[in-house]
Amino acid sequence: IQDTVIIEQDTTIYDDIVIIDSGQLIVRNCSLKLKGNITALDNALFSVDSADFTILQDFIYQFMLVAVDSAAMEITNTSFNSSKLPITSVVGGKASIIFDSVDMGDGFITFAAMEGGSIDVEYSSRAGEFVVLGDSANLSISHSDTVLVWLGFPENSSGELHGSPGMEEWVDEFTFPDSTCSGIGYSIQIDSLYGLILATMAVDSTDVTVYDAELQSCGNIFWKFPVTDTISGLVDESHYDDWVAPLPNRNLRLVNTSVRAWNLYFGDSTDLTIKSSIFGECLASDSSKPTIMNAIWDGNGGHIGATGRSFFLTLFTSLHTDALQEGQSVSMFFLTSFLRGNLIARDMAVCLTYNTVLANPVLVDDSATVMIAGLYPPSPAYINDTLSIQGSATMYKGSDSQFQFDGYRLDYASLDDTTQYFPITDRISDPIEDGELCKFDTYGLDVGDYFIRLWYFFSAFGQNDSLPFINTIYLKYKTGVYEGDRRKEFFLSVSPTLLNSAAKICYGIPCPAEVELSIYDVSGRRVVVLDKGIKQEGVYSVAWNAAELSPGVYFCRLTAGDISHTRKLVVLK
Repeated sequence: IQDTVIIEQDTTIYDDIVIIDSGQLIVRNCSLKLKGNITALDNALFSVDSADFTILQDFIYQFMLVAVDSAAMEITNTSFNSSKLPITSVVGGKASIIFDSVDMGDGFITFAAMEGGSIDVEYSSRAGEFVVLGDSANLSISHSDTVLVWLGFPENSSGELHGSPGMEEWVDEFTFPDSTCSGIGYSIQIDSLYGLILATMAVDSTDVTVYDAELQSCGNIFWKFPVTDTISGLVDESHYDDWVAPLPNRNLRLVNTSVRAWNLYFGDSTDLTIKSSIFGECLASDSSKPTIMNAIWDGNGGHIGATGRSFFLTLFTSLHTDALQEGQSVSMFFLTSFLRGNLIARDMAVCLTYNTVLANPVLVDDSATVMIAGLYPPSPAYINDTLSIQGSATMYKGSDSQFQFDGYRLDYASLDDTTQYFPITDRISDPIEDGELCKFDTYGLDVGDYFIRLWYFFSAFGQNDSLPFINTIYLKYKTGVYEGDRRKEFFLSVSPTLLNSAAKICYGIPCPAEVELSIYDVSGRRVVVLDKGIKQEGVYSVAWNAAELSPGVYFCRLTAGDISHTRKLVVLK
């Protein structure tokens, strides 16, 4: 739009709107429903007055309101609806956004005030959240209620925060930064507000101390340095008497302060591993490569996401929030559980899941692709039997995706000899999700441990490719032993199989035998002998501390005469 366009009757638009030069889009005294982005450039104006304004969304942050250069967005005396899903609004340059007398009943906006941008909110309810980081940016909120304000600490800045108002408190006046701060070029003025919620957002090379506060979130951005490091021990809903957060390239000290959610944001080429933590939001951009393992996203701080050309890996993790994969990112969710929320992929994102539980259907748009693989051998399993191998091998893709599912097949090998795999199936072209992949005939096989391997075949951009996924299965005799009488059964159990230090290993032998119980690494090297000698029929247990081992995959093997059992375990640190 380059000229002036006035909308005064109910209108629905399914497209992006771009206003340039001195163009104006004026909406008044009607209903506007838009499924798309709005971008105002140059000296453009987007104005909504005395209207019902709805952004139609299928998933979180699907669309944006953007004002840059010297453009303006003015929304007044209006009811705003974003389909009960959050959207993003970015203002920068010398642009401005004005919200005056706006009811956000079914809407939520995450505002970002970048360099030179201005946001002015008056007489508006539940106006959203505001992230202020840009130099010369300005945020003014008055005579409103329930807002979340992120106090940004740009690179090389420092400062203190003393106290925080509560959700149920009236705030006559709040300004930031104050005299304790340096290196902060923006301005925040708040007055006559009920329900001011505060959070912090620190970038690299910052020095921040928070005293006597209750923070909704403690956000940290890693994007200025190619960091390779490990972060652990972050726990949402925690109180800190006097604590320095274990975060690289910054000093963050919390004194008599509570944090409801830890939020982490990765950019540039950072390569960080987050483990043994409970946190709220995690977003990857640029060429960053975060790895999340043995963690919980509890949903307190937002969603998880990847964009740009980032690579996002999660292992042994539980999610209570949405996962939004965008841009040309690649994401892998292995042995992960989506207890709530959606897996969403759009743009050209590629996502792979393996043995991952999804609470809701996958949402895919544009050229995005989601590959789903699962392999669940039965337990118990017997020789001289026909077993049902359950799992998944399927693909979800957007209408413009260049990926194609080309089928799957399965093979197996003895754990004692992985140099040769034997076919279970030929290639099967039909996809399967949470069903039977195949039948496995175990007639003629020996008792022992086996690898089952799932080959996932696909093609993209004219090239054929495949991915292997492996799980283990133990085949035993059908002895007719009563369930629970483990004294007459040859067995091996390890608890837990994901361990930071101590594990309990139990085993049983049905007759006297010479026994060896040992731990092996993935190369087959024996690293620990836990038990050895002649044992009588019965059940035995060994307590083992793995603290001296490096993190990784190991195998616990029990040998008694000609029979052996192996159990896989993962050491976490």
